[in-house]
Amino acid sequence: MKVGDNIKSIRENEKKLKQDEMGKALGISTKAYSNIENNITDITLSRLYEIAEIFECTPEYILNYQDKATFTNHFNNYDGNNGINIMYQGCTPDQVKNLEKQISESKEKIESLKHNVRSKN
Repeated sequence: MKVGDNIKSIRENEKKLKQDEMGKALGISTKAYSNIENNITDITLSRLYEIAEIFECTPEYILNYQDKATFTNHFNNYDGNNGINIMYQGCTPDQVKNLEKQISESKEKIESLKHNVRSKN
């Protein structure tokens, strides 16, 4: 995402402000502000700091912003899950690997318990 996209997401999703309100707060026209959000106008550092002040956040927060509604889907169809698509939402690849390892270990424990029950009967 570009900086303008991040600014727009924060303004709409978190601050619930309108473009004309932002333009007034910055002392620029609504069109000039719209050009910032649409990545038409390059944003200066001083303007970024002004916007961060209005949003009551740091410039770094704006630059690194990730919409909280964003999630990642990892579909795995490896041998062992019998063709079932498993979807993990909001997990990193490392978390997915850890979950897969835990599932594999749990399956092994279940098979071991089944074997023990059969051998006792």
